[in-house]
Amino acid sequence: MNRTGKTLLFVLIFLLFWVTLTPFMDLRDPSVLLAQEQGNALQQLVSLSLFFISALYLLANWQIALKMLSPLLIILLFWQFITVFTSDYSGISFRRYVYSITVIVTAMAWVILPENQQHFQRMLKYLSLFILGLSYFGVIFMPEVSIHNEAEVLELINAGSWRGHFSHKNIAGPAMIVLIIYNLYLLRKDDYLIPALNIVLATIFLIFSNNKTSIGLIVIALLVAEIIRFVRLLPLQYLAAIIPVGLMLLLTVGTVVSLPVQDFVTGLISDPTFTGRTEIWKFALEQLRAHPWVGFGFDTFWNMSHLINGGYEIETWASRAGHAHNGYINLMMTTGLIGITLFIVWMLFCPLLDYHRSQKSGNDPALAVMYLRIWVFMMLYASLESPFFAPRGQVWFSLLAAVFALRLHARVKAR
Repeated sequence: MNRTGKTLLFVLIFLLFWVTLTPFMDLRDPSVLLAQEQGNALQQLVSLSLFFISALYLLANWQIALKMLSPLLIILLFWQFITVFTSDYSGISFRRYVYSITVIVTAMAWVILPENQQHFQRMLKYLSLFILGLSYFGVIFMPEVSIHNEAEVLELINAGSWRGHFSHKNIAGPAMIVLIIYNLYLLRKDDYLIPALNIVLATIFLIFSNNKTSIGLIVIALLVAEIIRFVRLLPLQYLAAIIPVGLMLLLTVGTVVSLPVQDFVTGLISDPTFTGRTEIWKFALEQLRAHPWVGFGFDTFWNMSHLINGGYEIETWASRAGHAHNGYINLMMTTGLIGITLFIVWMLFCPLLDYHRSQKSGNDPALAVMYLRIWVFMMLYASLESPFFAPRGQVWFSLLAAVFALRLHARVKAR
């Protein structure tokens, strides 16, 4: 594939996840309340087309592609495949599993498409500017579908929060964080104007999105990443990463399983329910008792007809939640304790080991730090949102790309 083809594929993949085929979703439409069991045919067609092209590109570069694959990821994917057949919605679960695989393959190809670092930097800089321009265009010219408002059928409390072309402020928030991290990497003495503009625009949008989770975590994530970069000893790097993630989980999900933790958090913050999330976590953990080891089947718990039409809303509104608002619980609900254990080993321990090895690889340390920052932020963010295996947006795609890039950064000398 020549340079033009690589550029075009890189851009198309990026736009598929960062813009999607349904930008500016109208949240005033009552259909958003219905069970989400049908796929988007056009989305599937475009995704599969880019998947096949990506797969062919990976086959042509199979030696590099294999270096991105972790045996733990393969084991995790095999377990998720097993849970497809334990689901009450095996057909839906299978389609979603296949789609999840296409996202993984596409992200792998996206990482190795740039011919060199300068090519990657140039594309990332202008794509960041385009995404920000599209978001601001919506806020200015299409506010009814770019700013949450009281005419929407869900979460009226979000009225006034910016979301741009994204479907929700909680998606716009982490998107802005990733753009800030991208452009912190791109910010150089000889090329600072557009990256600096991107950082300013993304920061302003983040503030007006009112996504408190992202706003509150960005400084912590950058600080943790800097500590990991500085200490260099692997055991200390693990401690620097695991302690903040563990504390986040303890102070959030811990409030619904431990009364002392609940009392402590109640005295610490003004909203110990984390905007109602504790009700969702309680409901999810109670439901998990029925299928603790295998869960309810890959990506078939939330928004399914048994919840929407099962009368659970009489007991709690939490059954209407679109996801667990916690990535670890969300994955546990669908793949069980076995699935979440495999995932934690792959996602929490392997990327940090890869970053540690990359520090001795001779590759650009600034690029590795960029991916490390994204990974740290997402691990913390997952305590209050559900970024894992959410294939239709930029959050999971960005995390996958970071994890694959770190693995490659530790094993292959960059061009």
